[in-house]
Amino acid sequence: MPGRLASCTPGRSGRRTPAQWVVVETLSIDCGPSLILDGHYKRRFGNPNRASIAASAAQARCLVPLVQRCAANGHAELDELRLPSGDTVRMIASPVFGPGDRVYGVSVWAGTAFETPTPPPTIGALEWDAATVLATISPTLRGMLNIPDGELLSPATLPDLMTRFDGLGDRAGLLALLDPTHPVDSWIGTATTRFTQGTRRNLRIVAKAVPATNTVPALVCDISNTDPTPAADSVSAALRRAPIAQGHAVGIVDLANGLIHEWIADEPFASWRSRNPEIHPDDIQLVTDTCARLLSGTATLTISARIRFDQADDWIALQATWTRITDDDRPQALIDVTFLSH
Repeated sequence: MPGRLASCTPGRSGRRTPAQWVVVETLSIDCGPSLILDGHYKRRFGNPNRASIAASAAQARCLVPLVQRCAANGHAELDELRLPSGDTVRMIASPVFGPGDRVYGVSVWAGTAFETPTPPPTIGALEWDAATVLATISPTLRGMLNIPDGELLSPATLPDLMTRFDGLGDRAGLLALLDPTHPVDSWIGTATTRFTQGTRRNLRIVAKAVPATNTVPALVCDISNTDPTPAADSVSAALRRAPIAQGHAVGIVDLANGLIHEWIADEPFASWRSRNPEIHPDDIQLVTDTCARLLSGTATLTISARIRFDQADDWIALQATWTRITDDDRPQALIDVTFLSH
């Protein structure tokens, strides 16, 4: 871990540097790093120079270059700052890798030379393809979500990823971020998950759209130790356990972009959760018109359309009944799917 020694003068406040970790995101190469966690406190793309560990002017000046050096080099970095009092402050930066081994964030600890750093926060990462909305998941995030090898495909569809959460805050904001027609720049939300042994985790998700690469990278921070995990979403739990008529499947679709983000089904439909369907070229306009009519106020529509999951497959003829279920800024529809009878 390379080190640098710099002189500094105390901040005007004379405050002591707290020995704790802060987390800075580096999700977009075109944008500067921003603060998302400051010890126990959550920040919304804050100025890193105002982090609690920047207790002096020199520490504030060193923090962003230290983060940028760590992100560029992809390994831990160390700066040592000597105070006029003779004390030395250490600033240690650790990279957080995304799925493609690019650094998506940096955890930074600061403390005296006599203090031992505590373990950094547990942070995973994922990256959505903006065109397909398939998510590539980092190994750390797979561990955080308790996903055994081979159980969840990577890249994963949105419905498959959503099954890993028993609660998701601001789902509408996430859908807006993933909407290619009216994209937003960033999103911060929370999610909760339960492991098979009953342990529940509270996760903070920070994501940014990066148009230059047509991706939406995100950091997922485990904040369970500082923020009590909220109760699971009982509505989502009830939906996922609702009895479904034999030969049917049920999904929830975002009408603004036609994206299915929940899929509840038994076989043969259950495996469709982990695959993105291709709509028959002759039926694309019909599906688009259906979304538009429901957005304009139509309550229910039933259509027939064809899909397939691989170019070598035959087209599958389906009947789908769409029912608008919400009237807020991002209207949603329930879609009941069955095979088209001949």
